[in-house]
Amino acid sequence: MTSTPIGVGIIGLGRSGWDIHAAGLAEMADRYRVTAVADPVPERRAEAVDLLGTDAYDSAESVIDHAEVDVVVVASPSHTHTRLGLAALAAGKHVVLEKPMAATVAEVDQLVEAARTAGRVVTCFHNNRFEGSLLTIRTLIEDGRIGEPLLIRRCVHRYARRRDWQTLTRFGGGELANQVSHYLDQLLSLYPDSEVELLAADLRHTISAGDAEDHAKVVLRTADGPLLEIEGSGSMAIPQPHWFVAGTAGAITGSMSELTVRWVDPTALPPISVDTGPAADRQYGTGETIPWQEETITVDRRDRTEAFYDNLAEAINGRAEPAITPASVRRQIQLLGQARALAATPTTVTAR
Repeated sequence: MTSTPIGVGIIGLGRSGWDIHAAGLAEMADRYRVTAVADPVPERRAEAVDLLGTDAYDSAESVIDHAEVDVVVVASPSHTHTRLGLAALAAGKHVVLEKPMAATVAEVDQLVEAARTAGRVVTCFHNNRFEGSLLTIRTLIEDGRIGEPLLIRRCVHRYARRRDWQTLTRFGGGELANQVSHYLDQLLSLYPDSEVELLAADLRHTISAGDAEDHAKVVLRTADGPLLEIEGSGSMAIPQPHWFVAGTAGAITGSMSELTVRWVDPTALPPISVDTGPAADRQYGTGETIPWQEETITVDRRDRTEAFYDNLAEAINGRAEPAITPASVRRQIQLLGQARALAATPTTVTAR
């Protein structure tokens, strides 16, 4: 760890900037110190001065230019991310961008080039890469317990009528960029080297204010793995499980706090072959009893924010690569753009 805490400037003291970044960094005083913040709301600035002992401004530029800021966290509305990220890199700061990192692949490329020129780290706050249920799912898949994965479904359902800035497309709002991006990132991280094809995208504005979608579903096919489905919706009265993973020898289902895995050892099953004669007792199948095994796993609810910033400190000091690389986020941003385009002009086949 560094002997001198890394100075952090936070632009935007809303839910993420205050409740996640500022709160998390306050618990890491041996490694980080929030030295400057910016927000247009005077009461928020006063709260930051009182609780964090930081300098507070009404302009993002004041944070970017602050002499004691080493890392700029851009937690302002989505449409400002690229502009402020580029300004911070030009000022010689490391940059953490809230998701979505940018609106387009071209903007991601701009940020990468600016970081290369400045010799600084640019990354995206996809702290769900460190989320416990994802890490458990990865272990269960890799140990082969459920066989070859066929389908992974990731759902985040709730019933909530929103009216904040994320309901407006002009601010980069919508379920796709602000919710689905988290879970698309998780599933892509399970198959980082696989080619991925977008099969379907359904974006709908249902019960919230504004004009951005509050219901989104994306379906992807991996070249060498399972079908991937991500659903983020604010209009689901009865939510489905956060996770459902089906494999050739078992399945996993559950929440971010508890998962159930059921599996069978294929070697415990007798050989099977085709019988072309009449079905015995007019029934299909073998009638066998599958010797299922089942385990319920309590997920380790590790602090995702601390894990992210632990890695960032190592990256800034040249001891590790950033866990969230721009290249990995670029793939996600590309798919989000393709999903918007496909949802706007769907290809349909009508059955009659």
